[in-house]
This record gives sequence, C-alpha cells and structure tokens, in this order.
Amino acid sequence: MGSTKITRKGQITIPKEVREKLSLGVSDKLEVKVVGNLIVMERFEPFETLKGSLKIPDKYKENNWKEIEAISQKEHAKEVMDE
Repeated sequence: MGSTKITRKGQITIPKEVREKLSLGVSDKLEVKVVGNLIVMERFEPFETLKGSLKIPDKYKENNWKEIEAISQKEHAKEVMDE
C-alpha cells in the first residue's frame, strides 16, 4: 500500500493512501509499538473523547481526566513492555 523511509531525525511519512483509508489527519495521535519484528501504529483516542461513557472506579473519582489519562498511559506502557 506504499512505502516510506526514515529521515535523519527518525521521522517517517505515512503514505497518502494509508492516511486516506484510515481517515488520518493533522494532529491525530498514533500509538506505536513493536510486535515481534513489526512496527504497529494505532490511532490513539484521548480519554476526553470517551467522557461520560466510562464508569470510573471509586479510587480514581478524585482524579481529573488528565490524571486518569496519565495513569492509563503508564499502565499501557507496562503492558507493551511485557509483550
């Protein structure tokens, strides 16, 4: 579906066909992880977009959304590192 190369700064360009197929736009965030010898990128949805659709456990009810997002990212990073 396309190819890309890595720049001196370690940056890549996602081919236009891929961006269009996945409706990726400017400022969209992607999570990057390694699975075996593959680089996997997934759209990252901030917690603010889910506000109201999640039941927050009592132990986190005192936290604001930014704190909850930071806790979640730390936990997810631990999971990715264990894979």
